[in-house]
Amino acid sequence: MEKYKERKWSGEKGKKFGRVDDPYLPAGGRQEMAVCLTCKAIYQNKRWFYDEELYRRHFQQETTRQVTCPGCQKIQDHYYEGVLTLEGEFLAGHWDEIMTLLRREAERVAHKNPLDRVIQMVPEGNDRLIVETTTEKLAQRLGKAVYRAYKGDLDFRWSQMNKFVRVYWSR
Repeated sequence: MEKYKERKWSGEKGKKFGRVDDPYLPAGGRQEMAVCLTCKAIYQNKRWFYDEELYRRHFQQETTRQVTCPGCQKIQDHYYEGVLTLEGEFLAGHWDEIMTLLRREAERVAHKNPLDRVIQMVPEGNDRLIVETTTEKLAQRLGKAVYRAYKGDLDFRWSQMNKFVRVYWSR
């Protein structure tokens, strides 16, 4: 059993990893408060977060913009930046446990950052599952969670500019 393999390539010499602009994030100059009508996330001080009480207080105010957050917009547009592929006979035998692990980990991450979400989980037969995520970090985290729980082989394959990753787990 080998530790998961990680391959990184930025595409350009001297370019920092992961510094590609996300087309769904708001333009840099805007700092006004906004609320997402779909998931009730709040945008304030250049970040998205959940706060039910703050949402209720600012939802009806005129100064608060009502928008669709980048996470919800990516789900609507089916724009994924990470793909986790799980396969093998072990997956077929432990399907419910692995699905529960993936859902709980995705919920934990989404609670911290509303932009990190699972778009869909597509089963392909009994021994293969494709998980599409809104960010590459979530795909990595889900793959590492399955690896920590069940071992196996984990492999990361990055795109040229590190804004898209394919994660493969098998056992």
